[in-house]
Amino acid sequence: MRYIIEGTWTGYNSSQERVVHREVYKTYRKDSPFLKAIREIRSILFTDNTRLLLNVREAKPREKVQEIRGYVSLIRKAVNSGISIVRDMP
Repeated sequence: MRYIIEGTWTGYNSSQERVVHREVYKTYRKDSPFLKAIREIRSILFTDNTRLLLNVREAKPREKVQEIRGYVSLIRKAVNSGISIVRDMP
């Protein structure tokens, strides 16, 4: 199965909100620990009080997804550490 992990940066006001991260995650398990952790984190808080809102959804059959791999390492760090605030991350 393919899942789409999408991150939306909130910006300093609502007009600046935009998708800055999109990746396809392939797994054979619906209960993948990685996807479960992302769903639990829901957002990552930056030091300037903006957020990266995380969303996971199942990809539609034959859906073409243009990946934007802007925050791969930050999302992995948040999942591995269980911390969703940038200043508190190791």
